[in-house]
Amino acid sequence: MESGEPTVRDRRRDAGRLVEIHGRLNSVLSDLFDLVLELDTDEALLANAMTDPVSWLHFDLGIAPGTARAWVRAARALPGLPATAAAFRSGSISLDELLILCRFATGENEADLIPLSREVPVDELAGEIRDSLKIPKQDRSRPEGAFLRMWWDDLSLQLRGSIPGADGVLVENALLRLSAKAPLDPVTGLFRDSEERNAEAVIQMASESVAEDRDHDRATVVLHVGIDALSDPDATVRLGGRELARDDLLRLICDGRLQPAIDDANGTTVGVGRVSRQIPAWLRRLMADRDGGCRFPGCARTRWTHGHHIISWAEDGPTNLDNLITLCGFHHRLIHRQGWELRGNPNSEIRFINQWGEAHTPARPQFPPDHQRWLVDNLGRYAEHERALLAAGHTPP
Repeated sequence: MESGEPTVRDRRRDAGRLVEIHGRLNSVLSDLFDLVLELDTDEALLANAMTDPVSWLHFDLGIAPGTARAWVRAARALPGLPATAAAFRSGSISLDELLILCRFATGENEADLIPLSREVPVDELAGEIRDSLKIPKQDRSRPEGAFLRMWWDDLSLQLRGSIPGADGVLVENALLRLSAKAPLDPVTGLFRDSEERNAEAVIQMASESVAEDRDHDRATVVLHVGIDALSDPDATVRLGGRELARDDLLRLICDGRLQPAIDDANGTTVGVGRVSRQIPAWLRRLMADRDGGCRFPGCARTRWTHGHHIISWAEDGPTNLDNLITLCGFHHRLIHRQGWELRGNPNSEIRFINQWGEAHTPARPQFPPDHQRWLVDNLGRYAEHERALLAAGHTPP
């Protein structure tokens, strides 16, 4: 062996460097997981204008939503898995192995599962753990029947269920097609979390189903409103036995059939209001032809659209072209829930004013006033230069 040729031990020193840096990386990631758990509180999320830690990691760190969900799951699981946490921090297991272990490990079985990461490749680890824990595999040839449970948690409808086989593929494709057309976040210009867009797809499917119901008695929703709520913008109303913010009420009556029932202080209905007027088909066609889709700046979406009353129907706003504008479901909710204002005439130019009183315009810098003239002048010079080059190229030597 020549003296200059590296030995096996020399080559393994390179592997040792990899292991050393990998251990340092795991240590830093462990600190990050500790911080994610610390910030996984309603107070921290609200203070940073975030809805959940997955969205936070996605927005501030650029972590893909699927990866962010796995990281948050690990951060929440690690306090109950001290041996797994120690193995990861020291570099004994990789991040991929950690994320798999956090799906299955408990404080009682983690000591038995950690050695499996050394015995099987990481792409087989989940299957090996399932076999070790005797978790039954789903019989793909005979899937269980579909089910969906629904219940209310405070102000939110909770859904959980399973739709197996071909029916599951059908529902998945329908939701993915609808959610893929959801608009970008109007502030950041980025795609919103897929879970949020999937939820909007479910809302849209339900909305379209109710809108197509020709039975007005079934399609009309009775809304209970307290007498004091009629003049209080911060008041809530009752819809389907649930509390509903007044802004959500105004959004629904823009383009739906609601009949207010006026209640006294004891909850007794003392009066019935007029049914909110749906936009007739002929007027909706004119509005769609004029707007061409959602009029929110940068959207122009043609699916999931609603008719929005610029002056609310509840405030005696008319249902005509001068008071109607097309908005997609996402931007319709945004306008009502965050207190946006529309100024101008929908038949010509209209401005969208956010909750801080600022006009919603693109964040990129605008061209200076004389920029267009500069472009035209230089375009003429460029054309003359190109003609000169062509003439020189065709001149005989």
